[in-house]
Amino acid sequence: MSIKILILAFEKAAQEIGSTTKTHLSQHLSEVLQEDYKYPISERTLRDYYTNYKNNIGQQEDLKPKLIACLCQYLGYKDYADFIRKNPEIISPKALENDSVPDNTTLDKKANGKRKRIILIFTGMGLIALIWASLFFKDRISFNDNLQTCMTWADSTYIKISCNIAPYSDYGTQIEPMDEVRFKNLKKVKVTQAYRFFSEDGKPLVWYAKNKDGAIEYFTAPGLHPVTGETLRKITPHIIQKYVPIHRYQKDSFLQ
Repeated sequence: MSIKILILAFEKAAQEIGSTTKTHLSQHLSEVLQEDYKYPISERTLRDYYTNYKNNIGQQEDLKPKLIACLCQYLGYKDYADFIRKNPEIISPKALENDSVPDNTTLDKKANGKRKRIILIFTGMGLIALIWASLFFKDRISFNDNLQTCMTWADSTYIKISCNIAPYSDYGTQIEPMDEVRFKNLKKVKVTQAYRFFSEDGKPLVWYAKNKDGAIEYFTAPGLHPVTGETLRKITPHIIQKYVPIHRYQKDSFLQ
């Protein structure tokens, strides 16, 4: 049950930073747990928990109660009990069955039922694989006919670049495999307090992080800073009030 909470936390982290790399997700969760919930845990430990469960390696140990509580809060629940109460479908009804010894008829029925489930599972997996493959190759081909296309950060946006130019571009930034979501959505913007930072329902439209010189930069999507690799954090009224200038100063904006 606790591992299910960890998996849900990794899925939420992927939505927040726009990456599916285990190292990036583990690093993001480690930072959130430390900064927001005062729970120190290394990126390596979180990654090992996740990897062992996904690959079914060794004995699947439960997470520590304090870690479970923090992850539940990160997922939007008050505590573990609140998570269980709002997700009753996670508790399998089979766990409530008695442990009486079945007779031969019961065993035969269970064997037949198991075979049917296996057939259905493999059939479903085959269909899902076919659908996924068709969508994947369709998106890849429509986005770029050249499968060797990579991307690199060029001051305020990603640009396409050949993967044969490595490891750094003329901009001094690292050449990365093409990530369609980051390529289309992540832009660096200049802001003033008149900028639209939130949607009508209060969701952030801007994320920020410090660059290598210590200055705050603003971006149009969550994820990692394209140069420093630091996790971008969602904008808050406090950050706007403290760091965002009221006006943007330009030389030609003053009367001579």
